[in-house]
Amino acid sequence: MKKNVINNYKPLNGFYDLRDFVLSKRMFIKLWVVQDFLFSIEKAKSYYKEMEPGSWQKAKELSARYQQILLSFPLKEK
Repeated sequence: MKKNVINNYKPLNGFYDLRDFVLSKRMFIKLWVVQDFLFSIEKAKSYYKEMEPGSWQKAKELSARYQQILLSFPLKEK
């Protein structure tokens, strides 16, 4: 992985900005990957709700768990 990969991060609409939290580089990247996945699911929400309700339910559960993990980290002081 490139050294400055975190510098390429742009917060996704509707999601917390990961740069606001005290995260190791490894945790930042893990949460970024999940955030990106959840964002892609959200963009296709109507499809998943209608055609794959089981997958939609699992995505909602993943989203809740993601938020629990993210909010367990302290915010950076501004």
